[in-house]
Amino acid sequence: MTLTILLILVVITLLIFVVSWHLKILFLFFLYLVLKRYIKPTYKRASGRSAFVLFVVLFLSFFPNRKSDANNYIQSVYFNHSTNEEIRMPILPYMTNIIGEGDIMSVICLISKVLPRSLSLGSSAANDVINYSKNIPFLKNNFHMEYRSLERERPPPHTVPFQLLKGMGWYNNITHYYLHIPIEKNENTEVIVFCHGYTGNWLLYSELFAQYTDAIIIAVETPNFVGYFSKKTIYNILKTIIPHAYKRIGIKNKKAHLIGLSNGGSAINNSIKYYPDSFKSYTILSASLNNSPPPLIMANIIYGANDRSGGVNKTISKSKYQKHVISNEDHSLLVSKPDVVMGIINQIIARDN
Repeated sequence: MTLTILLILVVITLLIFVVSWHLKILFLFFLYLVLKRYIKPTYKRASGRSAFVLFVVLFLSFFPNRKSDANNYIQSVYFNHSTNEEIRMPILPYMTNIIGEGDIMSVICLISKVLPRSLSLGSSAANDVINYSKNIPFLKNNFHMEYRSLERERPPPHTVPFQLLKGMGWYNNITHYYLHIPIEKNENTEVIVFCHGYTGNWLLYSELFAQYTDAIIIAVETPNFVGYFSKKTIYNILKTIIPHAYKRIGIKNKKAHLIGLSNGGSAINNSIKYYPDSFKSYTILSASLNNSPPPLIMANIIYGANDRSGGVNKTISKSKYQKHVISNEDHSLLVSKPDVVMGIINQIIARDN
């Protein structure tokens, strides 16, 4: 029995470093239930009631809110795109937040430590993420440690289950985006529209942009899990999401900088082709520039030298883009070197504002 208790304590101690606060509270409550047998009978009933009440209060206090306040560090905004009325996050995807993005990434990063290096997941991007996790100490891995930093700012619910369900035909009248508004926002504050690719719109990237830039961040997603930004998706961003976000922020008539990561590079390629005058600048991260920018437009490409998805179509003139290749990096570039990538992005924003 002593060994069982010791193992439970070790597991709980490890979990404290790698999961969200509401899960820490849940695990501690389970630990209490395991150890309850050692409490004297005269105190057992009273302690049980007190522990349950304390658990419920603390669990609900740390569980993400369904609707964002205008002062939240990162706001998660859901609205009916027919009426523009803001709504709460749908209950089904909300309940899945019992397990957060950061919790899932913690498990993936832990598993990466024991996976054989010869294992191929059939995706160069996934392999790069696994290799990054293998080569860096667990408590310095930004794929999950950034979520622990974000907890100080009370993160909103993650939206990946919502996107999965939407791709299956649910919630067709609902649109979502993440929004970060800097405390020192003024009329000169720049706006970044960020487009992530496959597997959805992660809180991690909104946190990185909020941490390393002084810009307003509008993080958008595709209406499915694939992360390909079609002409129609970009049109909806321009005509529906950006106006809604600007009204919430209190600004208008301001061009944003468009940034696309991985599959989100499709947002850059299609915007250059179909909406070339709609954004101040166009930056591709860890993806390829496939369409040639029109006159007076220059694209920016940032990628790791070892990233097989980064590059420029050979038919595009060198005068139409500026390329930044980071040596010894791969598809995990933005997470492994956020200071380097954001430094380049800040230079681009300063140049093109």
